[in-house]
Amino acid sequence: MRRINLTLITLFALCFGFAQSTLAAGMWEKGTHYQELPFPMKTRDASKIEVVEMFWYGCPHCYEFNNDHLPEWEENLPDDVDFVMVPATFPNWVIHAKAFFAAEALGVVKKVHQDLFDAIVANPKKFDDTDDFKSIFLKHGVSEDAYDKVFEASGFRKISKVDEAVKKAGDRARAYRLTGVPALVVNGKYMVGVREAGSFGNMLKIVNYLVNEERIAKNSAAK
Repeated sequence: MRRINLTLITLFALCFGFAQSTLAAGMWEKGTHYQELPFPMKTRDASKIEVVEMFWYGCPHCYEFNNDHLPEWEENLPDDVDFVMVPATFPNWVIHAKAFFAAEALGVVKKVHQDLFDAIVANPKKFDDTDDFKSIFLKHGVSEDAYDKVFEASGFRKISKVDEAVKKAGDRARAYRLTGVPALVVNGKYMVGVREAGSFGNMLKIVNYLVNEERIAKNSAAK
């Protein structure tokens, strides 16, 4: 009798776990909690599942998301997930996007990212020229000469590396049909925003669900 009861308990636990898993997957509906992009976008690394965060340094919601929710999720990312940060380039946001791409070109994103958020979200209008960010970069060991050179164009009618990166970010946002931030795009196919998801926590739960769906599809295609 004891053995039978244990077997029943084990079966119940397995069935309950499957039901919970099915319920969790069924909770997230395309068109309601997340959107499918009209056309799939090429990702940076086809061997991985890409998750792109679109953000703005002057956005209080992005600030909260990046401080209180994203770090733990990013810390526990599986090896097959490629996380990419891309600043949105809506009007009046371009200058802040330039700060990010300058940091990227100088290899100091991890050093200056939080300081840029802290400074800009408190007073976005104060940062309306490339020189306004310079002190933040200098504080983290970037020379003034290196900072200035990042924004310099080389040759007739050529744009700087930063301007080129901003243009590509704008092209990406338009292809995504981005309407607000923060937003997460999974594997160039699905967009998750806080309004549809209902909370920052739900955004990451939906992304995890979509990443797993992409992983299953990729593994099936490889067989």
